[in-house]
Amino acid sequence: MNNQCTDIIPIIVTFNPDATVLLKSLAALLSQGQVQIIVVDNHSRSDVGTIIQHIEKKTPNRINLIKLSLNHGLGEAYNKGIAIARKLNATHILLLDQDSIPEQDMISKLHCTYQDLENQGIPVAAVAPRYRYPASSKLSQFVRVASFGLTRIACSEHSTHYVRADFLISSGSLISLRVLEQVGGMDEGLFIDHIDTEWCFRAQAKGFTLYGVCDAVMQHSLGDRQARFWWGRWRNISFHQSFRYYYMFRNSVLLWQRPYMPIVWKRADLLRLIYLFFFFAVFSPNRLTNLRMMIKGLRDGFNQRTGKL
Repeated sequence: MNNQCTDIIPIIVTFNPDATVLLKSLAALLSQGQVQIIVVDNHSRSDVGTIIQHIEKKTPNRINLIKLSLNHGLGEAYNKGIAIARKLNATHILLLDQDSIPEQDMISKLHCTYQDLENQGIPVAAVAPRYRYPASSKLSQFVRVASFGLTRIACSEHSTHYVRADFLISSGSLISLRVLEQVGGMDEGLFIDHIDTEWCFRAQAKGFTLYGVCDAVMQHSLGDRQARFWWGRWRNISFHQSFRYYYMFRNSVLLWQRPYMPIVWKRADLLRLIYLFFFFAVFSPNRLTNLRMMIKGLRDGFNQRTGKL
């Protein structure tokens, strides 16, 4: 067992998970030396406890399942998991989606990088891996805010195995509980989308930095499926259920009104919403439903409405 990982507790939030993928994720975590894993279930239709039993027979008393009586959203579920991790004396938490599967030594590589950066006196908010798209095996890049928008940082351009980023997706992010005490937890009012965006920029506003770890990798899916679309450059567009577009648009508008969000990010996000609005209103299935959800999201965002739809 890798002793350096014993103080890291992964937190997986589930909602109607694919049993096979969830079991692969749990098995991968247990194989990397995790003593305890927290699963927070957001009121799934299926019994997540029954799914977990398949792996608990081999590794008993390693998985802590918290069942919520309602779907309280991703932010609140993460915060409940963080509270349990504190009681279990964790020093770090690893946030994960139900469809994220860590590849070999991912956690060790994240933790070593975190310690290396802290030993240099760098105030680290979080480190995160690249993720591999299951359909194409293509690896993601990290994102920085530049003068004229967002730019992607390719790991091959750097001699070090980590790069500074301005934004990390929540799944795969390794965060110390000490940092969470200073920055605060996840914004529960956003419910699902942009929770990671908001936390990353809030942490940076408090003087912390974010890093992507090039040689740490996990498998991760974005949306139900993806398509390539030309808008100034080729872009990968993820398709979601219609209700997700409500949260995407509402939460973007909510974040535009927060002073710690960078002006450059707000400008880039506005352009992103314009092409998403055009694409999902014209080319996607359920166009009318998508259009209604996006318009409602814009209206509720400007009216400062938070929480569940």
